[in-house]
Amino acid sequence: MHDLVSDWMTHKVIAVSASTSIEEAASLMQQRRIRRLAVIDADVLVGILSLGDVRAAMASASADTAEFAHAPRVGSIMTPDPITIPLTASVALAAQTMLQVKVSGLPVVDVDGRLCGLLSESDLFRYIVEISKPTT
Repeated sequence: MHDLVSDWMTHKVIAVSASTSIEEAASLMQQRRIRRLAVIDADVLVGILSLGDVRAAMASASADTAEFAHAPRVGSIMTPDPITIPLTASVALAAQTMLQVKVSGLPVVDVDGRLCGLLSESDLFRYIVEISKPTT
C-alpha cells in the first residue's frame, strides 16, 4: 500500500494568477467542479483561493452593484503563502496537518518548492476507502 502524499494527491492543479478577476475564478471553479485554485506568479505558488473566499467576496460585492464592477482580484482575497506539504510526506501527516491548521486542502511541493499537486479532503477519503477494502 502506498501511503505517501504523492500517491494520492491530485496531480493536475488548476491555477490562476493574482490578477485574475473574482468572476473568472468563480466560473473556472464551477466549470471544473473544484473548490480551490492555486495562485501562481512566475511558476511560484503565492496563494490559495477557496470557494469560500470567492463566495464571501461576491456576496459583499453584490450588496453594491457599482462596487461589483470594480470587484477585487484574486490576489486581494486569496490566502497568501499557504501551508504546503512535501511530496514525500505521509498521508497521515497531511491529514494531521489539515486538522491542526483547519484547512481542507494542501498544496504539494517538491524539494525545490515547486507546486506538484494538491491533496484535498476528497483525496483523503479515496485513501481511506482504499485502505478499508477487505483483503482476500
